[in-house]
Amino acid sequence: MSNFSKSCKQTSKKDWLKIKTPKPNSHKGQNGILLIVAGSKTYFGALYFSIKAAVRFCDLVYVYSPENKKYIRQLKLEPNIIMIDKKQLPKIIEKADAFLVGPGLEEKNKTKKITNLLLKTKKPIVLDALAIKLANKRFFGPNVVLTPHKKEFENCFMLKANLKNATKVAEKYNIVLILKGQQDIICSKDFCKINKTGNAGMTKGGTGDCLAGLCAALLTKNEPFLSASAAAFLNGYAADLLFKKYRFYYTAEELAKSLALAAAKIQKQKNK
Repeated sequence: MSNFSKSCKQTSKKDWLKIKTPKPNSHKGQNGILLIVAGSKTYFGALYFSIKAAVRFCDLVYVYSPENKKYIRQLKLEPNIIMIDKKQLPKIIEKADAFLVGPGLEEKNKTKKITNLLLKTKKPIVLDALAIKLANKRFFGPNVVLTPHKKEFENCFMLKANLKNATKVAEKYNIVLILKGQQDIICSKDFCKINKTGNAGMTKGGTGDCLAGLCAALLTKNEPFLSASAAAFLNGYAADLLFKKYRFYYTAEELAKSLALAAAKIQKQKNK
């Protein structure tokens, strides 16, 4: 194993400042097109939080849910997304710069099929929650970002969730991995970072969906390891800003809405 695992750097505001920003003369769609495949009747919130986290950080967000039932109609009240059906899916797969698959999905055969269909395109993709389990590892590669928590990592790779094994998995499959925890571990084949932003208020359901949505939006125009490092930092940094106001008593929805303010604060501090 490489020696980089012994000298992981720490994420910082510098990671966020490396993220590409829109050029003054750019047009709609040139700053990232994202396709989100997520949601179910039971876990509607997971899709909602990932959308809220993503929409401010790329130009267009298309949303498809395999569970295209009546509950999905609620999403049409969200004016910042474009809902699509199965017939539209091939066109949007071709059009999108990156994908997010997993938040709130339930384990069904059609869910597994679409997860691996998107992996086969070799386009940048974030796999979260159930999608990590359903993904065929033969299709893994450098454009794949996984965002498991400890239990998901151990169930998927049959290894204890720690720094050594996170770097081992990243090297073996040539992927980027965000192993979520009290301190996030971000690994690729060649690099490793530890993220120490965040607090215990993030134990609430939905904060991981915010991370996945943010990371996927960044992935539309940035390389995978930077997207993962910057997303982990900003997600925790926004939570730390909320902690100053609410202590532990904030929600995942408030976190998703605070990401843009946190990003703007970092940029403002740079420009002083």
